[in-house]
Amino acid sequence: MKLAVFGGTGGTGLRLIEKALAQGHEVTALARQPEVLSTRFPGIRVIPGDVFNLETVEAAVRGSEAVISTLGFSGRSRETRIYSEGVLNIAKAMEEVGPRRLIVLAASQGIDPHPDFPWYASIMMKILIQPMFGFAYRDMAKMTDLLAQSETDWTLVGVPLLTNSAEKGRYRSSISRPLHHAFRISRSDAAEYLLAIINESATFRKWTEVAW
Repeated sequence: MKLAVFGGTGGTGLRLIEKALAQGHEVTALARQPEVLSTRFPGIRVIPGDVFNLETVEAAVRGSEAVISTLGFSGRSRETRIYSEGVLNIAKAMEEVGPRRLIVLAASQGIDPHPDFPWYASIMMKILIQPMFGFAYRDMAKMTDLLAQSETDWTLVGVPLLTNSAEKGRYRSSISRPLHHAFRISRSDAAEYLLAIINESATFRKWTEVAW
């Protein structure tokens, strides 16, 4: 399958591209630092550009059969538009020149209206996580509302803490409902799930969660 990947230079994106190539997919990636990908993955097509530039986004999705975004915000920032504007640019480009299938990785806290947290985790969310990353969760929520109005067959994939630990080769997932005791998952296992649901129509236009 011909895939367009956004966020490919990040930790999860790198693992996604590696897995996609191993599975025989053809990959096109948009990157602000194209040399990061072209050096590591000689077999992929890399388009230099920014997700906020609609013209370069259209060039990346043109001819693809599915699009996957692992875009994320910088931990050094106190604001972001990467979800509400960046991902929506991808959806707009797809409506113009690309396929219908769109998979977007996000934080569970940003897309799940009823997170299943034990009391101590809820307290930590309120006093620590929300003050630090609330700006990103609000942008994810805005993206969720805007994607619902798009014509794409989108799936929002909520993940808990992403780790660099070894792949387990197994995970739990849910569709349109909270995933109980979802605390962490490796980037490799999350990437595997993103690829596994490309043709899963049960996930179309829904939010899902995946965790160990």
